Formats: sequence, C-alpha cells, structure tokens
Amino acid sequence: MEQQILDTAKKAISEAIINQLTGYNSQLGKLCNNVIDANEQELYNLINDEFAALIKNDGFKDALREALNQKLAKILIGRMGGELEKQVNKLKANPETRAKVMTAISGVIEDACSGVR
Repeated sequence: MEQQILDTAKKAISEAIINQLTGYNSQLGKLCNNVIDANEQELYNLINDEFAALIKNDGFKDALREALNQKLAKILIGRMGGELEKQVNKLKANPETRAKVMTAISGVIEDACSGVR
C-alpha cells in the first residue's frame, strides 16, 4: 500500500512539473519568449544570413528548380489528362478521323509486310 501511495505521489509531482513547464501560460514558455525577444535582432540576422547564403547556393537552386518542375508537371498532367482524353474521344467519335487512322495503320502494315517478302 505504501508503494502505491509513493508511486501515485511521484506521478502527481511529475505531472505537475510537466504542466508547469509545458502547459498553457507556462513559465518556460514565457521564459523562452523573453529570451527570444531579448535576442531578436541577433536571431533575425543569423536567420537572414543563412537564408541569403542558401538562396545563392547553386545546389539549392537546382533542387528548388527540380522540385518546382516536378510539382508543375504533376499539376499540368492532372489538369491536361482530362482534356487530352476528351480530345481523343472526339477524334474516335469522328468517322472521318477513324477512317484516316485505319488507312494510316493499313499503310504501315503493308510497308512492314512488303519488307518481309
């Protein structure tokens, strides 16, 4: 029974400490905000300098271009896929186009067969 009381007390103390340090309006949060506020200009300069260096880095530029190209390609393919399908269906529905395609296919087959003989 004593062990249970001791374990419960330890758990309660641990939870109280955690709540005090991480809970809403915690002292630790206020302390961190004060430290950040006191060093705001230095932190700004550090972040700004590193960001500027990163933007000038050729490897970063290449990686960014590649990521942008991939994203744009996915977007365009997604949007164009439906449009391409519509156009193909229109062509398939048009008897004149179907006849032209069949004539072209027949010509390719005849050329291939004439080379086999």
